[in-house]
This record gives sequence, C-alpha cells and structure tokens, in this order.
Amino acid sequence: MKIFYAGDLHAGETAFRKFTNAGTFYKADLVINGGDFTGKQVVPIVKNGDVYTCRYYGSTVKIKKANEIPDLERNLRDAGFYPFIISEDKLNKLTEDDAEQIIKEKQIEVLKQWLELADERFKAAGIPCILIPGSMDDFYLDDLLNSASYVQNGDGKIIEYNGYEILSIGGGIPSVFHYPREFSEEDLAQKIHDLAVEVKNMDKCIFNIHIPPYDTDLDQGTVYDEELKPVLDGDALATAPSGSKAVREAIEKYQPLLSLHGHVHESRGVTILGRTICMNAGTDYDQGMLRGALIDISSDGKLSYTLTAG
Repeated sequence: MKIFYAGDLHAGETAFRKFTNAGTFYKADLVINGGDFTGKQVVPIVKNGDVYTCRYYGSTVKIKKANEIPDLERNLRDAGFYPFIISEDKLNKLTEDDAEQIIKEKQIEVLKQWLELADERFKAAGIPCILIPGSMDDFYLDDLLNSASYVQNGDGKIIEYNGYEILSIGGGIPSVFHYPREFSEEDLAQKIHDLAVEVKNMDKCIFNIHIPPYDTDLDQGTVYDEELKPVLDGDALATAPSGSKAVREAIEKYQPLLSLHGHVHESRGVTILGRTICMNAGTDYDQGMLRGALIDISSDGKLSYTLTAG
C-alpha cells in the first residue's frame, strides 16, 4: 500500500492544486493531509483613481491597467495571501471587526473552492483522501471540512482503510501566536488516549497528528518573543523544540507503525521513536512547491519511504 502525505499548505494555490493531483502522480492508494489550510494574511489591493497599489513582502506593486489585476491576484494566492480589492477611502474606514470578518470570509471562500476541487479530483481518481484541520484552521471551518462528499475529515476519528487504522487529531498546543485551534498538553493527551484505546492493532495503525513530537528532528522551529519577533542566537535565528510532549509520550506508549506530522515548516525530516517511524514532510507552499512524504507499506508490514518535492 502506498500513502502520500502532505500538509501546511496555508492557502498556497499552486501547492494545493499539486496536492490534489499527487495521489495520481505518485500512484498512491491513500492520500493524507495534515492540516493548516488557511492563509495568514489578507493583502489589500488598494484602488485610488485608476491606480491599484499592493504592498507585500516589503515591496510595493502599482498597476495602472485593470486587466493586470488577475496576474497580481494569482501571485498573491500562490504565496498564500488572500487578495482583497478595496478603495483607499473604504480601507481607511475599516475597523478591527471589519478586518476579522474579511479574513473569515476569505478563508471560507477559498477552503470551499479547495474542497470542491479535492472532491472532484480524488473521486475521479478513486483515491481516498483523509484530512484534518491544523492549528491555524479555526473551528468555524469544521462544518465546511465535514461537508465534503468524497474527502473525509478524520479529526477525532479512526478511519480504516485496507486493513490499516488512521488515527487523526488536528490542532496544536499553546504558542506565542495564539492560533485559534490550540489545546493544552493535557487535553491533547486525552484526545489521543481516547482514540488509541479503540485501535484494534497498533501494528497496523497510522497516527495523523498535526503537531510533531517534542524534542525530535521534526520540531526544531524558530523561536519568537511575545512581540512575535524572531529571537537571535548570535548572528543566526535561535531554534528550539516546539512540538508536543503529549504527542511524543503517546507515540512512545502506543508505538503505532507510522506517525505523520507537520506544523513546524522548517523541520522536514524523519525520526524514530521506539519502533515508530515519524515524519514531518515540511512545506514550501509560498514557493508553489509541494513537499510531501511517500510511504510504501509492503504486504508483510515493512515500511519504506521517500521525502518528495515537486
């Protein structure tokens, strides 16, 4: 059985479209997504007379022809931003509540489009797809995630496929970013335990948990202070473990065959805890790159893998 895994696509349009074709491309039997579908920022395209101005990545882009806007919007979407055309007068009158409503509407709009595309492509290919919300995917998206007709939201469930049990839990743990879907270590441990005790055979169980196990090669992330500024260690960015102790303890206790994770974008890799092979596929969604992991489980239960990029 072949499994393709990826996550942390954060509204990156090209990366997601590649994901919906990845099952066919890699000849996978099952596709799993580890969450964080939503983008981090709405970027206004400000109309002032006949000129449109947009600021992102520290640069300013000015457009004087309306027919050039679709290209700008496409570039923003590929980078994981939500473009929003607005007049300068209306922009100056926006309140904080207005801004929150706009990003909510954009998240819902894009995720709805994505789920429709995923349903269409995975159904046509006859390849099951299991997904979960990440730490950035707010709870108001749950109804939408559950509404897909072919793709399955595995969050808080065990889904059986071809004799294997996929135990899935989305969300993260408390951080300086205060993401919408964060749980205490105690709550996360309980969530895992409540599902793990229902697993029939851990030898054929796959954990799909958004946040990686603590203090491994999978969770070494940049350190940020309370003002969300990167912390320096000399001339380099400081790094430290940012994964979950509850997840690590659960893996060490229950010893599933495989454990799939994301969340820490820069910590792509593989580590082994006991007999469990653990992976973080990493992400370069803002470059239009789809990073993933292709796992091959033989008929005798032996596992081989390749970290993919394309």
